[in-house]
Amino acid sequence: MKKTISLYFLYYLRFFARLQIKKIKLLNPKLVIVGITGSAGKTSTLLATEATLKPELRVKTNYGGNSESGIPLSILDLRNPDFSFFSWLKIAILAPIKLLINWKVYDIYLVEMGIDSSQSPKNMSYLLSIIKPDVAVFLNVNPVHLQSFSSLDQIAEEKAKLVNSAKVAIINTTDPLVKKYTRHKKTISIKPLHLDIPHYFLPSIYQISLGAAISVAKYLKIDQNTAQTNLINNFRLPPSRSSIFKGQNNSTIIDSSYNSSPLATTEMLEFLATFPSPKVAVLGDMRELGKATQISHTNLYKTALKTADTIISVGPETSRFFGNKSKKFLYWWQAADYLKDNLPLDATILIKGSQNTIYLEEIVKSLLKYPSDSKKICRQSSYWVKLKSNFRNSKELSTT
Repeated sequence: MKKTISLYFLYYLRFFARLQIKKIKLLNPKLVIVGITGSAGKTSTLLATEATLKPELRVKTNYGGNSESGIPLSILDLRNPDFSFFSWLKIAILAPIKLLINWKVYDIYLVEMGIDSSQSPKNMSYLLSIIKPDVAVFLNVNPVHLQSFSSLDQIAEEKAKLVNSAKVAIINTTDPLVKKYTRHKKTISIKPLHLDIPHYFLPSIYQISLGAAISVAKYLKIDQNTAQTNLINNFRLPPSRSSIFKGQNNSTIIDSSYNSSPLATTEMLEFLATFPSPKVAVLGDMRELGKATQISHTNLYKTALKTADTIISVGPETSRFFGNKSKKFLYWWQAADYLKDNLPLDATILIKGSQNTIYLEEIVKSLLKYPSDSKKICRQSSYWVKLKSNFRNSKELSTT
């Protein structure tokens, strides 16, 4: 019953989102919609593209909402602060009102499009029933959400529906599955781009995101020098994605605790290897990998052995599949307590793990030299603080 109600509510949101898109196009017939998909780097690419275009054009993004509910909410300029019943009720009331009062005009709408399954409404076909991009960016394929797919090929085929339905496809041809399933006749290859961005230490995985942003700018006839200058001056990452903080014991914290996947975490470990010792890798479980869970965590452990002096793991999957040279914990507070007492002097600490019960940002918070920096890390709203507090209390009660 609940599932049926949720589905009808999604159709309700989709109805008003479609009307809003039609209205925006009537206000500006030259509107260009750019869709971005991939297993990793979607948000970075969206923000890099926004930074590249925004000084020249009126840009709207769906930052923070790339799903079957997030995209229509973005189109309607609505948000759900706490996902409660009353918030959804308020959204239901506001959706038709927004259609009547929201007359904002844009030149570009950047839409991050994430899928969790091959089945509607969590697949690309459903997202394309909400919005149809003119330009599509396809970054990569790796085993994120593999538990909901039969294979990596099925993930690639589902994601490729975006680029194959757009007028122009901008693709990462170095990824074999991206190349295999892109059947669009008009494709632009992404050229990886290295730029020094102030305030960030960016590993090589970001070169594809930066290159994709420049490719979009070039398609929109913004010259490369202007695009690169805009990118350097305006690019900002969300909290806990390669952020750098001063930590206790004169340490440097690389906070990448927002989320985790095999490709992104491997890149971050190789980035950690470029720093002087002592190097500490705090690694949480990588979620939703399905059949690839064991091999992905095993391979990650092997990479960590080569790139870090100390390995600390958090979560049941890393506890199960990491070897005996890692210090293993089930929960973030256990690892935080250990680190407070065993943190080497002058260490570089990489902290990276998936969302949902792992919450390694709390380890970052516990190690900060300046507690005021906690406002710069992810999931610190009252909603998330309460959720994490309840989770910790439930686990501590269950072990007493």
